Amino acid sequence: MSSELIQIEANIDNMNPELYGALLDTLLKNGANDAWLTPIVMKKGRPAVMLSVLVKAVELKNMSRLIFENTTTIGFRYFDVDRIICEREFEEFYYKNQLIHLKKAFHEGKLVNISLEYDDLAKAALELNMPVKVLEKEVWATLTSPLF
Repeated sequence: MSSELIQIEANIDNMNPELYGALLDTLLKNGANDAWLTPIVMKKGRPAVMLSVLVKAVELKNMSRLIFENTTTIGFRYFDVDRIICEREFEEFYYKNQLIHLKKAFHEGKLVNISLEYDDLAKAALELNMPVKVLEKEVWATLTSPLF
């Protein structure tokens, strides 16, 4: 499957880092396919962050408004992006009465990856009073057992 998008990039060197979590949440809740931060070094050796946003081209105006309202940047660049993505299937799995969502990824009809939804693992681990990494190991052991 192929999809044409744009990628927006803004270098930011003068923003309170405590605001970045809310910024990413805002962008993702308002149409961004993905959003991430990369540490960079700008001129004169200044540490900074590059904000990257992957979004449909029709969302550029909306993303522009959100970026300018929620960051200190006064400009950004954007460019076309092509991508190849896997087909996806979602399943539900119960482990110790806790719901865990699974995402299966297929490329050209072949299963290439299975992932567990982290938020479900974290919630279940809290309910079961155990570390997430222990629960994750137990869930994978159950999923890969011959009985599954």
